[in-house]
Amino acid sequence: MASGARRLVLHPSLVRPQLLAGGDRDLTIVVWLTVIVLIFGAGIRPLSIGVAMALGIGGQWGLIRAARADPHWFAVYRRHLQYQKFYPAHSSARAEAAPVQPSMRYK
Repeated sequence: MASGARRLVLHPSLVRPQLLAGGDRDLTIVVWLTVIVLIFGAGIRPLSIGVAMALGIGGQWGLIRAARADPHWFAVYRRHLQYQKFYPAHSSARAEAAPVQPSMRYK
């Protein structure tokens, strides 16, 4: 066997961030869906079209700028919302034991 370093080839689609029009995919869909709802929900009027296009262009610009800084920023933000605000340093001796989940289901 060769003692050299092992080389793994990963397909680029496995490591490339999922961007849509240069911004985060989920937020881009939300921004442009909001634009469509503003245009058709408020009636096709010059004011609603102007506000919707300003929101769409400004929102997309902001998403592109954020994705350039860090393409995974929204995933990190969404994950941090699941964490507790405070984790105690250690438990006490009188703490309840955590429930043990069976590794296999028995029927």
